[in-house]
Amino acid sequence: MSLKTIIKNDLWRWNYILPFVLKYQADNRGIVYIINKAVTAYRTISPIKSKGKRTVGRDIKELLLKIDITIDNSNGFIYFIDVHKTVAVSGNILGNFCLDYSIIIDRAFDEIYQEAVRYNDEYGREARLVMEGMLSLCDRIIKEIADKDSKIHNKNKYIQYYKDMFMKPAEHFEEALQRILFFNQILWQTRHRLNGLGRLDKILNRVYNKDIESGYITKKEAEIILDDFLITLSKYPEYKSDSLMGDIGQIIILGGLTSDEDYFYNDLTLMFLEAIARVKRPDPKVLLRVSKFMPDYIINNITECLLAQTGSPLLSNDDVVIPAIESSFSKEDIYNYHTSACWEPFIAGKSFDQNNIAVYSYFDVLEDVLAAEHKSFNQLVKQYIKSNSECFARFLKTLDSIKWAKDPLVSMFTGQCNKSRCDISDGGAQYNNYGVTTVGLGNVIDSLLNIKELVFEKRLITLKELNKARLSDFKKDDKLYTIISNMNKHYGHDDKLTIELANKITEAMADVAKNYKNKFGGTVKFGLSSPSYNKRGMNANGDLSGRKAREAFNTHISCSDVTYTELVGFASKLDYTEQRYNGNVIDFFISPIMISGNKEKFNLFLKGAIFMGFFQMQMNLMDSKTLIDAKKNPNRYPGLIVRVWGFSAYFNDLPEDYQNILINRAIMAESI
Repeated sequence: MSLKTIIKNDLWRWNYILPFVLKYQADNRGIVYIINKAVTAYRTISPIKSKGKRTVGRDIKELLLKIDITIDNSNGFIYFIDVHKTVAVSGNILGNFCLDYSIIIDRAFDEIYQEAVRYNDEYGREARLVMEGMLSLCDRIIKEIADKDSKIHNKNKYIQYYKDMFMKPAEHFEEALQRILFFNQILWQTRHRLNGLGRLDKILNRVYNKDIESGYITKKEAEIILDDFLITLSKYPEYKSDSLMGDIGQIIILGGLTSDEDYFYNDLTLMFLEAIARVKRPDPKVLLRVSKFMPDYIINNITECLLAQTGSPLLSNDDVVIPAIESSFSKEDIYNYHTSACWEPFIAGKSFDQNNIAVYSYFDVLEDVLAAEHKSFNQLVKQYIKSNSECFARFLKTLDSIKWAKDPLVSMFTGQCNKSRCDISDGGAQYNNYGVTTVGLGNVIDSLLNIKELVFEKRLITLKELNKARLSDFKKDDKLYTIISNMNKHYGHDDKLTIELANKITEAMADVAKNYKNKFGGTVKFGLSSPSYNKRGMNANGDLSGRKAREAFNTHISCSDVTYTELVGFASKLDYTEQRYNGNVIDFFISPIMISGNKEKFNLFLKGAIFMGFFQMQMNLMDSKTLIDAKKNPNRYPGLIVRVWGFSAYFNDLPEDYQNILINRAIMAESI
């Protein structure tokens, strides 16, 4: 068991501050800086403990009784987080997931609660304690609103919203959004991190149509309400940010195929895209489920939203994603997939799936394989695939040591937990899988194919000599490094051998994944996208792709010397089936000038890319000149937003090494 796992599993009385200091590790300002941040967190954030025998339910109730209430509806909604109080519970708290918010909009939450407490067992008692805490919080909010000194506008309306919070389905559009905010703030308050928002165009459709058809609100008023909702959710960014500033995970899912291969969309689908572009915040963010069955005019909405330069929307191609996930979930569920905080497919309301619990590096095995002699390229590849699969199997075994915190709150939102009387942390959900991300495949494949050319075809150098130069970071071999760095890239090119090699490596890993079972009987899925391309690269030797020691690995599915169309062609030929679907994102850098004057051509590119069959796609619409100037003169660019991995952030908030990665990628994209 790693030290990191021990800290997360067992030091729960002290590790509660980890989510609030994790983001500062990436600043590279040294250990003193991190210690100061940790000390500040200990001084300013207190874990609230219940009296007597402590349980998670008791602690949550006590927390909700004691948090300070801050009422401010200047943005149209009531939403607050007491950033000085939290919970400290044994085990890892669930995160990187999405509640099924439809059950609080289309049903009375009290119905779900009654299912949870129908027996006076431990499960029911814990649910009752959480509900008592939420009811108390609701009552306190109502009193604050009703206070004669309160400056809340439309007091009676908000009082009624909170009185009806648990007892009846939502009647109005604004009311439904206020409910989402209420439960969202409770998730953040109870230290759940990276909280997705779900398929809001689908979930809100009933109340929106009712309000529009009855004349209760106009479409223009609904647009203002949506803007206020997004602005409200963007509050508390430092508190909410996880691994980096901006890594918040409040993802909104829009659109999507139905089981009869019709494409679902409505007014809200387009209104959310327009609102994201208007509001211009890094978070919340949008993932749009696309398909060849999607109306063409929606593509123009995608382009307009991208031109707002917020990094949204991320595109998820249902024509590829749904067939990839059908072996893991029911037919009903695959057509209703959400994603976790970034891109990992997730079934809301039915799933425990923790989709980002560890990072696997393809590079670690390459280090070992290069230390041995190989008589041919085929032997080298065969040994790498074998060793990589064995390493992946050992890596998966380490996941068995993870402990999960009891979670009566999320369990109530998970139907199977209420039926089975089993907490979600004990395997009570319908789906109980793990998900891991991976880094370095592109660097490994480029390295292997460069070895093929230099060692086995041109015979310019032996593998032993090449590896020796690599381990020294080419300090005495500048000429050799120049040769390697000037070689054409392979990963990302629509090349038969490259694609075959990528699929062979992941196919062998898929065989390992299919045989893995966690303690709940679930399995594991993996993908080719990871947030750790920089962090893991900083702790790795150089490779033979042109990457030197401590430099970042390739970002997701990307390539520095390939056209956008060819990269899509490459990605469309990768195999994502057999549990290889945990996020596979093409990542582009495109100058906005290329699109703003050629919207029709770009729309045709997007349409063609969907038909070709990418899995997922995201892009930065940014030029290098802007980024370079923003780094030199940050005060000129306070609102400059960039896409980082599966999230967007203000450029000024990023550590310098991430800024440099983005600048270099923009420069390389402009040279193609």
